[in-house]
Amino acid sequence: MTAFFLERYAPHLLAGALCLALALATVVRASSNFVLAVALAAAVASVAVLDRQSRLAILACALGAAGLWWGSVRLDALDRSVLEPRIGETGRGVLEITGPARRTPYRLRVPARMRAFRSLSVRESVLLELPLGRAPPQGGLIETPIELREPRGPSDGFDEREFLRRRGIHVVARGRTWDLVGRRGGVAGAADRIRRRLATSIAPGLSGERRAVLAGLVLGEEEGLSEPLRDDFRSSGLYHLLAVSGQNVAFVAGGVLVTAWLLGISRLAAEVGALAAICAYVMAVGWQPSVVRAGVAGALASLAWLAARPRDRWYFLLLGAALLLAWNPYSLYEAGFQLSFAAVAAIFVLVPRVERVLEGYPVPHGLATVVAVSGACGLVTAPILLLQFGTVPVYSILSNALAAPVVGLSFSLALLTALLDQIMPSGALAAAWVNGWLAAYVAACARAVGSLPGAQIGSSAAVAVAGMAVGAFVAWLRLPRWRRPGFVVLVGVAALVAAAWQIRPQQVRPPPSGFRVTVLDVGQGDAILLEVREGAVLVDQGPPEAEVDDQLRRLGVRRIALAVLTHPQRDHVGGAAELLQHVRVDRILDPRIPAKSPEESAAVVEASARSVPIAVARAGLVFRLGRLRLQVLWPAEDPPAGQDPNLYATVLLASYGSVDVLLTADAETPVTLPLNPPPVEILKVAHHGSADDGLPRLLQLITPEIAVISCGRDNEYGHPTPSTIAALEAVRGLDVYRTDRDGSVVIETDGKHMSTRFGA
Repeated sequence: MTAFFLERYAPHLLAGALCLALALATVVRASSNFVLAVALAAAVASVAVLDRQSRLAILACALGAAGLWWGSVRLDALDRSVLEPRIGETGRGVLEITGPARRTPYRLRVPARMRAFRSLSVRESVLLELPLGRAPPQGGLIETPIELREPRGPSDGFDEREFLRRRGIHVVARGRTWDLVGRRGGVAGAADRIRRRLATSIAPGLSGERRAVLAGLVLGEEEGLSEPLRDDFRSSGLYHLLAVSGQNVAFVAGGVLVTAWLLGISRLAAEVGALAAICAYVMAVGWQPSVVRAGVAGALASLAWLAARPRDRWYFLLLGAALLLAWNPYSLYEAGFQLSFAAVAAIFVLVPRVERVLEGYPVPHGLATVVAVSGACGLVTAPILLLQFGTVPVYSILSNALAAPVVGLSFSLALLTALLDQIMPSGALAAAWVNGWLAAYVAACARAVGSLPGAQIGSSAAVAVAGMAVGAFVAWLRLPRWRRPGFVVLVGVAALVAAAWQIRPQQVRPPPSGFRVTVLDVGQGDAILLEVREGAVLVDQGPPEAEVDDQLRRLGVRRIALAVLTHPQRDHVGGAAELLQHVRVDRILDPRIPAKSPEESAAVVEASARSVPIAVARAGLVFRLGRLRLQVLWPAEDPPAGQDPNLYATVLLASYGSVDVLLTADAETPVTLPLNPPPVEILKVAHHGSADDGLPRLLQLITPEIAVISCGRDNEYGHPTPSTIAALEAVRGLDVYRTDRDGSVVIETDGKHMSTRFGA
């Protein structure tokens, strides 16, 4: 029996030994040549051993020693940095863009490889940060002035420094404007060309969300999706659709084989074509654990046919793991690696067993497969999700059952569209139009399920659910067979009741009992929400990337009585048009400053299309909402053309009972001091805390108790400036809050007393 086992699973044991040794290198480093010599000696000695079992053991030890040596060498290379000692230095750099840019609320973050810094020639991976705007193309060589910075340390449960270190990145390169000076060549350049061709041809004529969803399904590229939609994909359990999997590779290979069969091409040529297509697809998608694993399995399947060898999916899985760990042993600790291999193992082991159980129930075969795969993968990956992200999706079986009928069709149609785009562009446009509707359906599934209350649960709730599930399973095993169907129905009814209880109407947050001021965290910009029981006022709407409309939706705000556009600058009115599209706005207040602003123009056009009246903000104008009184202090006259918009930004005084709030937008003391404002309890510090020589005099005049600075974390302007912080700290008893440090700042008052908390 032992001999048969070793004969049958010898390749698996050797591949497993290699994987184990590569993983062990993350704990025990052994990069000396002595270890390599031991591995070579063991490999040579195995040739002289006649006993097969002993030879296998010696070969496993040889592979283990070689894997430990190679893993240690790779880790030493990943931990080595030429640029880290130069942190804090500035200079001109040449960088190779190695992946797609990701937009954050404040910056573009782009994976890159430094080619040159100052006069130093270097090849080292870095994280490039650029101002929001156009993103450099993947594969491009750019030149930009940069400052080398240290990655951020632990914050909110995430250690960016450690995360980047495991990828061989030790510095953040903070850049500014950049120039494209060339493109990389070689294999990477060929992969860039394939990716560009595929990205432009899978969805011709489509734009926005539909194109972004198709890019996610085909290329694993989620950067085009809005952050709320990405959150919905995560909470619904559909996020795996945005990562290339074995199913994608199977469709690519299957498409080639079917096409070859229809054209009468031999199976040999078809398998060679499938192998080439898999390699091209993996090159286009990039180096990701799920991509490499699926690509290795698909390529080995074609090679097995060409070599007339049996296909062994476990062996293919182990070889994929060995390749990933050989490139970067730290991959073992990455969520993508763990989730990918755990899910595939669950499909191999659990799915057939669950399908056999479901055969005794009136469940359609297609639905049974979806339930088995979603349930098995969800069960196995839940502990990983809890450890890595702290949450687990609850309704993943439901969401996958809804989306499964169209996902494969959409992927296949995208590949067909890419082919048609080369030979029949009009046909490609028609196919893409149809596929756009399928993509919209997938997004709708993610939104519908992801927005359900309780769609994600934390660790404590997950443990409770897991305990009940195990208890139900044990009870099911102990029951006689004839009583099991009834027990399943009973458990199903209980689950439905629990789900109905979860999705009952819930108040997002209680309405204010008096007056609530929320300085929203919008990065480098302003957005202040004023709420009373009668309604809400929004003073400024932040930059577009802050997605204030989504922030309001999460807060339960569906209607705005008055939206104030204090002055036409992107960081204040950039989100106004989106706000008008998704939130009902009764009236707009705008100073009508004659300055070029596409963001304000878009808001005015949107307001006109929706018949939202626009009032002109001038000193003396008063707006009332319940007990809230909002008075315009500035501008007093029509602003002249060609002036700095900050000098004519709308200055407001909000009053509720004996509590007053001075909202200054970007109007600094050259504007506010001559207004001679009254004493106030709350001050929104002007211009994100920029240097303002008159601020100490203003503070003496208005004597606030609370000051709030709205600014972006690590913004390039250095806000708030040291002089502003010093002026605020010099005021005894003044509480100072900052959105870059504290997040959204919420102040509640009954008109006399005030309380403050963080997080809207």
